Amino acid sequence: MRGIDGGALGAWSLRLDAIYCVLLGAAVALGAGPIAEAVGIPGVLVSTAGLMVVLWAGLVLWMLAKLRIRTALRVVMRANVLAALLVALCAVAAGTLLVVVAVLSVAVDVAAFAVSQALALRTLPGPQSA
Repeated sequence: MRGIDGGALGAWSLRLDAIYCVLLGAAVALGAGPIAEAVGIPGVLVSTAGLMVVLWAGLVLWMLAKLRIRTALRVVMRANVLAALLVALCAVAAGTLLVVVAVLSVAVDVAAFAVSQALALRTLPGPQSA
């Protein structure tokens, strides 16, 4: 991992995470009705979750601009781990195998961002304590 620039990887990971959150959150908010029906969760909860994900994207970018990269990565990585678990739990309520796979793929996407942020943290110079 010597050739990896943790600061650059971390900044890219946070930027891509924010873009993903805007796209996914907007899609979820706009498609709340069919999504709610497919996963068995109330539509208002689904649309609220979508809007919160869009707002989270703005917070991620704010953290990238205003906080130390190490702090921003830790906060976002922990939120991504929690989000991946919560999204994976939604798959339990899904009605069909296709929906289960779709919901689990989102959980995997979010977990992959957490992994990239953990890698960036490991490659940053300085203390590695969490």
